[in-house]
Amino acid sequence: MIWRFIDTDRIDGYFSAALFESIGRHVGSGRVEETILFWRVRRPVVYIGYHQCVEEEIRERYCAASGVQIIRRVLGGGCGFCDENQILFSVIGREGGSVISSDIHEAYSSVLGGVVAALKTLGFDGRYEPRWGAVHVKGRKISGSAQGRFDGAVLVNGSLLLDFNFDEMDRVLKNPTKNLREGISSARDGMITLSELLGRTPDLEEVKSVLKGGFEAALGVTTRDGVLTESEIELAEHLSKRHKSRDWIYRMDNKRRRQIVRKTNAES
Repeated sequence: MIWRFIDTDRIDGYFSAALFESIGRHVGSGRVEETILFWRVRRPVVYIGYHQCVEEEIRERYCAASGVQIIRRVLGGGCGFCDENQILFSVIGREGGSVISSDIHEAYSSVLGGVVAALKTLGFDGRYEPRWGAVHVKGRKISGSAQGRFDGAVLVNGSLLLDFNFDEMDRVLKNPTKNLREGISSARDGMITLSELLGRTPDLEEVKSVLKGGFEAALGVTTRDGVLTESEIELAEHLSKRHKSRDWIYRMDNKRRRQIVRKTNAES
C-alpha cells in the first residue's frame, strides 16, 4: 500500500494544527491518499488537548510575554511544549482502513512502533509505554502522542525530541511532569533527547529519513513524496483563523464558566 509523505519543515504553529485537520478531512473523504506529515514549528508553541482548559494547564501571562503560541488542537491528549528542536508528525489514515486499527490502543501501538523502529535503527532500545501513550528510552520519555477521529479519518500525532529546552517547558506549563512517570520531580528527569543519547547534535535529515522508514516498516506501507493540494491549503488557511481566535483557544474554559453559572443559578 502506498501512502503520501509530506514534510513542510518549519511552519507557523497555528497553521500546523489547521493543516493536519485539513489533511484529515481530505483523507477521510477519500480526496487524497492516506498521509504521513512531518513538520517543525517556527517559534515555541504549546499544543493543548481539545478537552483541556488553558487556565488549568498553562501559564498564560508568561506565554503572552514570551511569544509562545497557545494552540488548541482537534485531538485529545495532554499539553505539549514544542520548539524547532522536535520533529512533529501526524499519521493520517482512513477509519475502517486496513492500516490503522479502529481500536484506540492498537492504533497508538502500531504508529508509535514506527518511532521504536527508528530508534532501533539509530542504535537505541525504545519501548512503547501504553499507560503513557509514549515511547521511552532508558525509562525516560522521548516521544509523546495524541489521537483523534473525525470526518472519516483517524490521526495519531506525536513528536520526537532532537533536543529540548526543559527550563522553558517548566516556565510554560503549570504541571510539566503531569504526563511523565511517577516520582519525577522535574521534566528533565523524566525526558530524554536524541542529543543526549548520541552525545552530539543529531543530523536532522538523517533522523527524518530514519523516522519515515520506521513508520513504513511498522505500518507495512511504502511512501511517495507528495505535495499538498490547493484544496488542502485553502481549507488550512481558513481553519487557521479559527485556531488563532480566542473563542477557540478558550472554548473549554468558557464552557466550564457557563456550566458554573448555570449551576449557581439553579442552586440560588
